[in-house]
Amino acid sequence: MLYFGWLVYQQVDADWAVLSAPRLDLESALAFVAVGYLLVLLATYWAKPPILDQRRDWRAIIATAVAIDALGLSAQQPVAQPDALAPSAVLLLTGTLLALWSALTLGRNFSLLPQARTLVTSGPYRFVRHPMYAGGLLIALGEVWLRLSPLVVGLNLVFLAAQLVRLRYEEDLLARTFPEYTAYRKRTSALIPGIA
Repeated sequence: MLYFGWLVYQQVDADWAVLSAPRLDLESALAFVAVGYLLVLLATYWAKPPILDQRRDWRAIIATAVAIDALGLSAQQPVAQPDALAPSAVLLLTGTLLALWSALTLGRNFSLLPQARTLVTSGPYRFVRHPMYAGGLLIALGEVWLRLSPLVVGLNLVFLAAQLVRLRYEEDLLARTFPEYTAYRKRTSALIPGIA
């Protein structure tokens, strides 16, 4: 919970110029959606359902921290392609809204570390098993397009690798906890509907 509080502070600090004088543009919309998304995640940490199973080893903690920090460092890099602001903002906004929809659907079942509380198959989870990660991929694509540099590409490759590790941990945990997960896995894709 403290970590999310820190992330909200970082996001507000980074976007303060936009948040304090909002306009009707993509940059303002993205700043408000990003802060709202983090506030929703922070709010999910009260009155959670009981944990049925979880993974809290050092590998899961490191993969989670690396994913969050790599994407955060990427977003702090300077804009390298100002002409890409509109298409990048669409990717960033779409990814953030998908992640927000996923977080709202998960509600108090959300956790940073792999945990099994309830098997959620509604909302965006009807279409893919990991829509929050799919949203993160769209965000990463937008960041790379807007801030293109070897460092940003490298950070986003690290983000992608860490997210795939986290995804595998979650898949294993959910399959072990919920017998119905096998059927759910067969009828849905992991990240991209109908593809992967």
